[in-house]
Amino acid sequence: MKAVQRNAENLPVLMLAALPLLLWLFDGSPARMVGALFHFALMGAAAWLIAEGHEAHRRYDAATAAPRPRVPRKLLGACLLGLMVFLLAAARFTEVVTPLCFGLAAAGFAIAAFGLDPMQDKGLTDPDYLAAREADALMTRTDAALRDVVDRVAALRNDPLTMRSEAMHGAVLRLLRAMGTEPRALLALRAPIEKFVLMAEAEAARLEADWPRNPAGAGHTYATRLSALTAAFEAGARQRRQRDCPDAYAMEADLIVERMRSERAAA
Repeated sequence: MKAVQRNAENLPVLMLAALPLLLWLFDGSPARMVGALFHFALMGAAAWLIAEGHEAHRRYDAATAAPRPRVPRKLLGACLLGLMVFLLAAARFTEVVTPLCFGLAAAGFAIAAFGLDPMQDKGLTDPDYLAAREADALMTRTDAALRDVVDRVAALRNDPLTMRSEAMHGAVLRLLRAMGTEPRALLALRAPIEKFVLMAEAEAARLEADWPRNPAGAGHTYATRLSALTAAFEAGARQRRQRDCPDAYAMEADLIVERMRSERAAA
């Protein structure tokens, strides 16, 4: 990281190298003026690419896991500098070899000064990283599915049932967050979580189907079954957590607090 920061400090010095081109702007020749503007454009593009590459490199270094940049901006910036030097030298020499050597040397010096872009992925195959991503995806899917259940119940415009659904949603999310610090522990609950979501969706569908005929009975059945589902899910998750991790008091406290909030919301 420090090396990347030091390389970025060299960018202002790079722009100083283009100052002799300013003389072309005052030379009075339209061709030289256009040439100077073209070379300034190359220099500006090179500096921009190197700066963007530096920022991408900084993010790459700061991340625990990150893919390599899709576009090697610092390398492209160095190549543009080499091209600019080659074109400038070509205007002074009749043969191609000498300008080509100058261009390659300029590109090499730029690479030496600013470094190369990261050339390989970092940490993407690490089991802990993969487990964390998978756990985050599971939590996101569960949140979206249960939020959809809440919205479907809310569409019936029955406040007690909506509050019960929201309490269920909050209780499950609190459980997932309590276990989210250990992704593998959360992933161990993937099957129960997915089964719970399917059953909650089925109860919402049953409520929607029975609501026009018997709102009171359908609502009572939904509330009873949803409470039983939530309690069973919490109990199963608690037992699994206690079996896998003896120190489960933090999660227990979170579940108790959430249950108290759910009961107050449903009262």
